Amino acid sequence: MLILRLRRHHVDLLKQEAEKVHPVEACALLFGKLSQNEAVVEKVELAPNELQSTVRFEMDPENVAAAITEAEEEGLDFIGLFHSHPAPAAPSPIDLKYMKLWGDALWLILSSIDGNLAAYQLSDGTVKEVTIRME
Repeated sequence: MLILRLRRHHVDLLKQEAEKVHPVEACALLFGKLSQNEAVVEKVELAPNELQSTVRFEMDPENVAAAITEAEEEGLDFIGLFHSHPAPAAPSPIDLKYMKLWGDALWLILSSIDGNLAAYQLSDGTVKEVTIRME
């Protein structure tokens, strides 16, 4: 089972961004080191929600491509996506649809209702919750 390791200052950054853009969903890309059983986030790249939506998010594809290229040049792996929800920290039906497009990327979701943070991964057609460890 995969473990997602997050640094406290990255979580603080994501929570601050979610509060700043609320009620619009905040979003970001997560980069770091990926191994068989853990993903260690070393870099968070905030990205504006192009849709300015309270229920959906979309990042500029050019910004995403540039961020992935830059991270690769820094020797970092793409770990996954972050976004906030005006609901519990679980994938919405829309998220489930888009998770299929991102392969085994992790989805880190912050509930703007209760501040809960949860991570998920679509694996073999099944969404599994990923254990989060704060450092």
